[in-house]
Amino acid sequence: MSAQETALTKSLDNILTRRKQSGLPLLAIDGPFVSPTPDFFSNDYLSLSTSPLLRERFLSKALSAPRLFGSTGTRLATGNSEGYRALEERLAHFFQSPDALLCTSGCVANEVFWSTVPQPGDVLIFDQLVHSSIREGVRLSHIPKDKQYKFRHNSVTAFKQCLEDALKKYHAQIVQGSGMVFVAIESVYSMDGDFSPLEDIVRTVEESVPKGHAHIYVDEAHSSGIFGPDGRGYVALLGLKGRIHTMMHTLGKAWGHRGAVLLTSTTVHKYLVNYAKAFGYTTAMAHMDVHVINSCLDIISGPKGQELRNKLSHIVQYAQTHLGNVLQPFPAQIITLTPADLDRAAARRSAELKLYSPVIPLLSPHAVELSHYLIDCGYNASAVTYPVVKVSRVRVIVHAGNTQAEVDRFVEKVVEWATAKNQALNQEGKLVGEVSGEGRRTVRGRL
Repeated sequence: MSAQETALTKSLDNILTRRKQSGLPLLAIDGPFVSPTPDFFSNDYLSLSTSPLLRERFLSKALSAPRLFGSTGTRLATGNSEGYRALEERLAHFFQSPDALLCTSGCVANEVFWSTVPQPGDVLIFDQLVHSSIREGVRLSHIPKDKQYKFRHNSVTAFKQCLEDALKKYHAQIVQGSGMVFVAIESVYSMDGDFSPLEDIVRTVEESVPKGHAHIYVDEAHSSGIFGPDGRGYVALLGLKGRIHTMMHTLGKAWGHRGAVLLTSTTVHKYLVNYAKAFGYTTAMAHMDVHVINSCLDIISGPKGQELRNKLSHIVQYAQTHLGNVLQPFPAQIITLTPADLDRAAARRSAELKLYSPVIPLLSPHAVELSHYLIDCGYNASAVTYPVVKVSRVRVIVHAGNTQAEVDRFVEKVVEWATAKNQALNQEGKLVGEVSGEGRRTVRGRL
């Protein structure tokens, strides 16, 4: 090892040590690995990744496919074929979009769009909790920082204020056609599992921004396949077709595989093909992926897909109700399902639409301890902590393949941990409240 490499190793080791000393978890990929215990943590919402039907459909296509493995290059070189474009056309038709562009992941798709499409005179307004890949794409974009407006999560009031401020400052150039207002939001947010007030945001944009001078981008990573007609997503569910300019659907969550698709205008599609470096310089997905995604679409768009969505909705409601009932007596210093900054209006909208997110965050300042306990119980749990989120949590995700008995067993383990933790902290005099024998929370002062 050279002296330079030794210095680098020492520097990186010091940074990792400081991270651990600060209380942040030191992440690793050498375990825990997927366990045989029921899955409550992956993004496989419809349980398609383990579906015998998907396996059967894929193998049927694969056995007759002339090409199956590596694409051999980028889409602009040797890594293109009729199969890729046919799948894009099929996805565009399914999502009722003018055009579609396949990408190797949702992360890449977000970066492809945001690093390329916005121009120097444009303005961006985005929810503070959009995916980091959107923010990374914006960092690489032409939009200067003083034209980037971040609004409080899911707050229509805060969004209106940001839009008002942006228009007040840049209205002239926007009206003259030398600037656009870009809006970046998600349909369902991955850490809290809450739904965006998309209808209100679209209405506000249409009422405030001169026609033809706004571009609304919706990241449908956590709604694709599980909401809307035939699983077409949140935008389709709300009937906003034609009022959203670009959508990004991942194919590695409810779809059970990998990849993503940008659904946008033909002009934006052409522009991305010509100017997006993350697209043009990335080896295309393998031919095998095209066959898998086609097989996934066969299922998601058909009767089996609707059956899986119905099962998912049922088991999610059961899990939310069960967890809510058994965890209600515990103080927030132990565990809670309700974020302190929950947007009540957004929650009411979801209830009115009868929307049930499969993402259920178990919020706890002791999330790392909870995850270790669940790992010891055989679950593939992991804690999500700062700086990824402000409030530490174990993110529970319910799947179409989960049963009520599996939910009951998992909830039992969570309650076991919460009860033991509550008793330990009460003995140490570190709790404001305690859970009584009747399951009611009583309040006492801090010792």
